[in-house]
Amino acid sequence: MAAPRSTPRRRRLQIDRALVAVAAFHRGFDPRRALASDPLRFAHRYADPEDRALVALLSALMAFGRIATIGQKLEDLCVRLGASPAEVVRREDRAALQERMRGFRHRTFRGADVADLLFALGESLRRDGRVLAPLEQAWESHRALRPALTEWVHQLRAVAWPGGADRAQSHLLPDPSGPSASKRLMLFLRWVVRRSGVDLGLSTIPASALLMPVDVHVHRIARNLGFTSRADASWRTAEEITAALRLLSADDPVQYDFALCHLGISGRCPSSRDLPERCEGCALQTVCVHWR
Repeated sequence: MAAPRSTPRRRRLQIDRALVAVAAFHRGFDPRRALASDPLRFAHRYADPEDRALVALLSALMAFGRIATIGQKLEDLCVRLGASPAEVVRREDRAALQERMRGFRHRTFRGADVADLLFALGESLRRDGRVLAPLEQAWESHRALRPALTEWVHQLRAVAWPGGADRAQSHLLPDPSGPSASKRLMLFLRWVVRRSGVDLGLSTIPASALLMPVDVHVHRIARNLGFTSRADASWRTAEEITAALRLLSADDPVQYDFALCHLGISGRCPSSRDLPERCEGCALQTVCVHWR
């Protein structure tokens, strides 16, 4: 027998049911426990807001690859930057930062490129007093996330790599005007914008403007829940997933990212019916496309 034809009304009903389940799943999630293995934990080491913003950006940009390796590399960066990273970056010139980052490498990211980015952030601190000030100024100018974020990234790149960014540098600090979901930049924004849970609440940008950070885990689970049918982790896919979650919370749609991402990272979600024992007891099972 053929499956019922999907209609806009049927799809909306399915999304509504999925949102109820997501809300229940989110209520049962313990963010403090998950923080212990999350890159965000490094920013929590610092009390000063500028140290937190700086380390949060580095942590988000390094957040790809194996979790254990990410933690090792961020530990290395924190040791190199000392007790007050913002003060180091504000005080030191490009040559001193290059020496400080000598020998650092994370996948395609080179210590020299990280030093260049730190120098650009130091310019922001010297000029504006805050890491996030130029981004917030761009937000006030555009009142739209993508052009504001693009302007900020272009400003940083112009100082970090005045001759133009090469492939590795473009990967370190990606251009949000491209087609990708800019997951690492969206993760950074979640951390510094949201003011509840484990997020840092350092920015004046409203949480309602944010997009979900779409990595392989969030993308897969969002497809399981019917929030998107798109196969690519693109900006448009992030918009679709966020639009569904805005039906649940228009003021703070990305609050569900931490819980959904860590479900994927944990390996407990097989995204199939082949391992039913993993799905037993999951608050999302009844609305998952593999079990409907």
